[in-house]
Amino acid sequence: MSRHGRKKLSKPLLVASAAATAAATALLFSSSAQAAVVWDGDASQGTTVFGNVECESPGSLVTVAQDDGHGTVFRYTKSVGTYRCESRGVRVDGSRYAFADNETYWFGWEQKFSVVPTSTDWVPWQWKSYPDAEQNYPLLMTVGNGKVNLVYVGPNGASWRYIWSKSVEAWDWNRVAIGIHTSGSASSGWVELYYNGAKQTFTNGSTRFTGRTWDSANEPKWGAYDRGNTTTEIVNRVDSLKFGTTYGDVD
Repeated sequence: MSRHGRKKLSKPLLVASAAATAAATALLFSSSAQAAVVWDGDASQGTTVFGNVECESPGSLVTVAQDDGHGTVFRYTKSVGTYRCESRGVRVDGSRYAFADNETYWFGWEQKFSVVPTSTDWVPWQWKSYPDAEQNYPLLMTVGNGKVNLVYVGPNGASWRYIWSKSVEAWDWNRVAIGIHTSGSASSGWVELYYNGAKQTFTNGSTRFTGRTWDSANEPKWGAYDRGNTTTEIVNRVDSLKFGTTYGDVD
């Protein structure tokens, strides 16, 4: 082979090597960008991490220092005479985050309840539609009859399904991670759930429940909501709030 030929051979090899390195680097950065916490709602930052607060006086949403290894947490207090103390939506870099159709979101947090009713129930979390349209709340949690439940509610409230339940006691911390793929189609939207680090099976026998999960717009709500009972004080402590696009972002 001529000296000139050797030079021709070496140049493409170097180019190929550089291209492979660049592709691998791009893939690495792409994967890192896709798997990241979008929102860290640590209570040490105060209530400005939320889009807004809906808490009727004399109820309150405050941050409190705990002495049980959880540091600073949010304390939602639904007081006697009121039916709601909730936060609505989240702020990322100071701006309210706009959730969208055909996306996958994961929300993770820890919760501890002061009240676990035996004959009624109340709501510590909602995936709420704004404005109220066909589907007021596609997904919500309820606490009652000694259990915490995940409920799927179809358009116009026609399908109210308890898709998961677990025994729960007052004053116990439990970690929740909910994955939602948003869709206005009942065949394309889905939800997955981890509880205390274990992937949960729904009443349909699967670890994924399929249903309509998107309306005109949706936002997460945490707190204590009980329109049917204004005579009981309910306190919901919430810690380690996060949201991302994978379970690994929020576990």
